[in-house]
Amino acid sequence: MKNSRMKITAVLFAMALTLSGCGDAMFEMTAEEQSMIVNYSAQAVAKFNTYQQDGEVFVRPDVLDGEVSTETKQEPLPETEEIPEESLGTEEPAGAEEPAQTPGTPEPAQPENTGATMTQALDLGVVSADYTGHELTKSYMAEDYYAVDAETGKQFLVLKYNLVNTSGQPLHVDILAMTPSFTAVINGDQSVPAQTTILLNDLSTYQSDIEAGGTAETVLLFQVPEDISDVSGIQLNVTMNGKQFAINL
Repeated sequence: MKNSRMKITAVLFAMALTLSGCGDAMFEMTAEEQSMIVNYSAQAVAKFNTYQQDGEVFVRPDVLDGEVSTETKQEPLPETEEIPEESLGTEEPAGAEEPAQTPGTPEPAQPENTGATMTQALDLGVVSADYTGHELTKSYMAEDYYAVDAETGKQFLVLKYNLVNTSGQPLHVDILAMTPSFTAVINGDQSVPAQTTILLNDLSTYQSDIEAGGTAETVLLFQVPEDISDVSGIQLNVTMNGKQFAINL
């Protein structure tokens, strides 16, 4: 780098001596000599020019004078013309589908067979299921050795059914394997499911043999509010093998 600077200095010094003098006439160079000096000077400047990779660029005079910072200034973005809301159309594109409406609360499924009987619902063949009545009680006693007590503020609605073997031979009845479900609608407004108990005579879990012509007494227990003193109407809904039956008692 020192050699290059010395060469540049020598060239400039030579030019100064050539162009200046003590009243002597200006030294005239040939075109070839001028070309050599220009080429050499250009190469020397290009070698130490850190912006050489940018090529030939335009620099404003005021930047060279230091009046404007060399940092790039951000030009203001052109203003966009606001569109009045009144001019915006409200029509939807053709073929646009309307949003799906949120479905409301589904209505409870209605029994398929209204006015059926327990015999039809359970489909026990030659064994019929006959309704014999109901009662309200705080505690249900089974055969004087086992009792089921209702919860505080509740009482049992006991529905009584007799299973009658109408055939001439003993039959094994297994309602537990059939997995039916029972729901009672009391006085038209209170719906309660049947209680699952370990009673041997619980109709929903009954498993036993019935002699030919014999009868087995069974029950269904429903917990209802204790303030119910009168049952004016009972609809017993039975679900069996995916089918629903409504039995009016």
